[in-house]
Amino acid sequence: MLEKRVETIADDGWKKIIEDFQKLHENEERMERQLVLEEARKEKEEADKNVEEANKLTELETKRADAAEKQIQDMIFRLSSTMDVKAMATVLNMSEHEIEKYI
Repeated sequence: MLEKRVETIADDGWKKIIEDFQKLHENEERMERQLVLEEARKEKEEADKNVEEANKLTELETKRADAAEKQIQDMIFRLSSTMDVKAMATVLNMSEHEIEKYI
């Protein structure tokens, strides 16, 4: 007849198994947090790149607006030698006040 052999694990053995399981679980949680942190860092880097690109575009548009403003100023200055403010306002479809700020 076959004997059934049952082995029991001592209390110290169970404690070791539980500790190992807890350490494994803690490591898994730490790895998950690390992955979340890494993903957040990547998203921040992407956002920083987008902000930098937006700043470059804003700077470019500001330069274009400044150039257009300079052209308007030059045009009004040239016209001011031959026209009065009221006539320039009519020709340029601007208010007299707007023209006066360029003179």
